[in-house]
Amino acid sequence: MKLLMITWTDVFEATGDFFYWIFKCMRALGQGPNIIMGALIIIGLAYWSFKIISQNKKAAQNGTYK
Repeated sequence: MKLLMITWTDVFEATGDFFYWIFKCMRALGQGPNIIMGALIIIGLAYWSFKIISQNKKAAQNGTYK
């Protein structure tokens, strides 16, 4: 039975190779992911704001709004 020995050098080199590959792929994508994430954040904030407004109106009608 062979003993599998992984050193810290192996771990750090594998991590570096992985991130090198990821950043290479990200460079190919360009600004697409940034635009998508920005749009999702804006849509989420708008949805949240409208929900807060509707909940405040409902609370004011029920008399539970302070």
